Amino acid sequence: MNSRERLKMALDHKEPDRIPLDLGSGHACKFTKYFYVKLLDYFGLKEEQLEICQTPYQLVYASDKVMDLLKCDVRNARVKYQKDYVSPYVKNWEDEHYTYYTNDFGTTYRMPKKNGLYYDLYDCALKGSESAEEDAKYIFPKPNRLVPGTRKELEDYRAAGFATTTCQVFGNGFMQTGPLVWGYEDWLAMMLAEPERCEPFIQELYDKKIEWYGYLFDEYDGLLDVTAEADDFGTQRGTFCSPEILRELVFPFHKKLNEFIKKRQPGIKTTLHTCGSVTSVIPDIIEAGYDCLNPVQIAAANMEPERLKREFGNDIVFWGGGINTQATLPNGTPEEVREETKRNMELFAPGGGFVFSPVHNIQDDVPVENFMAMWETFQDNCKY
Repeated sequence: MNSRERLKMALDHKEPDRIPLDLGSGHACKFTKYFYVKLLDYFGLKEEQLEICQTPYQLVYASDKVMDLLKCDVRNARVKYQKDYVSPYVKNWEDEHYTYYTNDFGTTYRMPKKNGLYYDLYDCALKGSESAEEDAKYIFPKPNRLVPGTRKELEDYRAAGFATTTCQVFGNGFMQTGPLVWGYEDWLAMMLAEPERCEPFIQELYDKKIEWYGYLFDEYDGLLDVTAEADDFGTQRGTFCSPEILRELVFPFHKKLNEFIKKRQPGIKTTLHTCGSVTSVIPDIIEAGYDCLNPVQIAAANMEPERLKREFGNDIVFWGGGINTQATLPNGTPEEVREETKRNMELFAPGGGFVFSPVHNIQDDVPVENFMAMWETFQDNCKY
């Protein structure tokens, strides 16, 4: 089997020749900049310039050479945009201690100049807004078209037998974009007490996402096997708000979005990236039309691999969950890494419906020895 055949079979809940592997392509399956440098050193490689694909988290597009060395089955579209539209919010600046930037949505992030690893959420365009009249002052960004000709990259991946995906999205999810505009406290309070202020924003976001996906498929028509949306519903213990609120305000838009995507690109699979303890809404995620769940945060409450596989394994693909990136991968011994990796593979793999990837991006504090222990254990145990 080639990589694409392998992945497609697993996505259809069948057992291919071996478990598909994603390191560096899918949503929350990537490397942070500083870990990637360590990985290059381990392999004795030099890359002149690292390409950042998500600025706040300082994630990189891994090179094809690294992906080949790791025997990864999935390749990522490096989406590039024209600059037809520039949001009036966009700016970059710095002071003595921090580097700042504000994105299209008016969300401001900052990163410490000294030992800074990530950009943290710092300010929001509608922070402190108390009425629909104040909300109306917000300038909603517009999606840009893709640079023509970038489909050649995916044509080459398809010809080489790789599966293809993109983790690029417009904004964030229907729940999680609001906190980036109003702030978490105000948005969550609005969802409960003033949903009428949330609904127009979510509708506008949906309309813009449809426009963005149109541009995406205009360029990559027929070449993407999987797309991904991101909408973090969970904390470590449960969902940010009640499942009932999500069902009323959020999931109807996810369902409509999936219907559009799958009508526009028949045969494509869709992934929802949602962190934390989301067991209570996995049935809703399935009902909304998602084929895959990522990153499968197995250390969160009620997210044990055996439970997830037993209750939902016939209906959704687990893209992630290979090893706990909150504790074991950064802090365990290589032997503990091997034990957990093997155990999770044994739980998730039977019957297909599993793409091996760690729980979330590989962080700066992960020792290369632990990463390689995980990878070697996968290679030793991945065959069906």
